[in-house]
Amino acid sequence: MELDRRNAEGLSVPYEEPDDLSGIVTNLARVTTRGRQKLANDPLTKAFLVSALKLTEELFLGSLGTADDVRPTMSYLSRPKVLAQTIADSPDLDPTPGKFRDRWSAHQHFLADFISYALTARHWSLHIALSKSVEEMLSSAEAFPDAVHRVAYEDLKLVLELPAYRFQLLAVASAGADSVASDALSKMYATLSESWTALYAQVFRAHNVRFRPGISLETFNIILQSTAEGLGMRLLAGTDEPILDHETKSSILGTAAMGLYLGFVDPGDGLSVEEAAQKRILE
Repeated sequence: MELDRRNAEGLSVPYEEPDDLSGIVTNLARVTTRGRQKLANDPLTKAFLVSALKLTEELFLGSLGTADDVRPTMSYLSRPKVLAQTIADSPDLDPTPGKFRDRWSAHQHFLADFISYALTARHWSLHIALSKSVEEMLSSAEAFPDAVHRVAYEDLKLVLELPAYRFQLLAVASAGADSVASDALSKMYATLSESWTALYAQVFRAHNVRFRPGISLETFNIILQSTAEGLGMRLLAGTDEPILDHETKSSILGTAAMGLYLGFVDPGDGLSVEEAAQKRILE
């Protein structure tokens, strides 16, 4: 599936997936690496995963099940339910219980691959696509604050538009008691961090920016990513707060990003963040 969505500003946000799923779907019942790679990209394997994603989206959109279904066991993704959805959506691929078990001998293996697929291949590919589409815009010195606000605004809007973000919260809640969810989340954050860190590196190189001593791109990314997730949770909670301004296409996240940028960039004094803060408080 590949959709092309454009917002009011004309920014294209493709809903895309990697061409090769073998690095994401890794728990298939094959002895050799080549066999697992081939089966990971088989149309029926993908159809099973897409069906599970559809069931997840329906759940979080309120058209399936009850709140009792949203628990770490993910009972709404039982083998019969996933199989029934796949039969309904992809009958030409002849999905059967035997073909499902041929791919995943244990249902826990399927859940592991699905969590990885839902979080990495589908949901976060949107963030990656968005970051790539604005690299050139952010690398220009013209209207830099507007560019930062626009990227931050589009990023936060995805929280409201994608049921997969709610699925992330479910996976986070499950991670403490479920190593499957924990491993998938680690993989997701690694993919996300790699994408955004590459974008930040390009922007800072373009503007010849250096961080204060003790600050790295990783630090910058973790803080900003965590801020975005926290604001996203408040958006989902429906708080009456000015987080997004749809009229100006700006957000608190954009303001936070620029504040973090100003605090972390070395203006030439060579001071650490702590030393600069101490100097400022004494002035």
